[in-house]
Order: sequence, then C-alpha cells, then structure tokens
Amino acid sequence: MHFPRRYFVLLPLTATLSLLTVSCSESKVSQCNKIIKVANQAVTEAKSITKGGQASDSKAMLKAADAMEKASKDMEAIKVNDQKLQDYQTRFVTMYRDTSKATRDFVAAFQKKDRSAAEAALTNLQKATTPEKQLVEGINVYCTDKKSP
Repeated sequence: MHFPRRYFVLLPLTATLSLLTVSCSESKVSQCNKIIKVANQAVTEAKSITKGGQASDSKAMLKAADAMEKASKDMEAIKVNDQKLQDYQTRFVTMYRDTSKATRDFVAAFQKKDRSAAEAALTNLQKATTPEKQLVEGINVYCTDKKSP
C-alpha cells in the first residue's frame, strides 16, 4: 500500500497568514503576531518535513504529526486576553491536535495494512484540516480590522 498523492491531505496548511500592522491597540497586534507566528512556523515546518506534501513515507508523516503536536502546545502557551483571539487560538489548537492524531492513526493503520482504519483516519484527517482556510482568513481579517478593539 502506498500513499497516493490525493490522500496526502496532511498539509494544505500552506496558506500563509499575513498581518498588516494597522492602528489597533498594541495588545491586539501583539497577540495577533504571536498566534500568526506559531501558525506560520507550523506551516513552514510541516512543508519542510513533507517536502511540500510530496513525502509520503511513514517516518515523514510521523514527524509532521510531531510538528502539529508541538504547534498545538506552542499555540496553547500563548497568553491571549482578547476574547475573539482566544477563540481563534482554541480552534488552531484543536486543528493541530486533530491533524496530529489522524496522521498517527493513519500511519498505524497503514503499518497494520488495515484498509478500513486507514480510510477512517484519512476521513478524520480531511475533517481536521478543513477549518484551516476559514481560520486563516478569519484571523487575517480580524487582526487587520481597524474597527476591532
């Protein structure tokens, strides 16, 4: 069993978060920068490990799962007092943890040659990464909105 390219959903986390420094409160800007920095590091590391989504061996996938787990811990460690940013932070943490777990489940199923478990893990992996685009767009809008506190 090989990893077909269409199944390697692990990281469409390639969308790069952008932040324009605008006249917002310094606290919000600082909090945005911290969240975006962790998110960008997660994307960069995952792309590097998986060679832009081309690597499909189990070792690379497990390293990518480790990177997502690390990103969840790094994201969770950020002190955020802005309620809206807390929501984004929580959603990123959940996405990274779910991605890591689904990836590990897929590798385990693949190694056992358990096709149904591998398919279930791939479905979970797709579900885990689905919120990424909306999260990226949402935090970019929120962090560059001059009207937000």
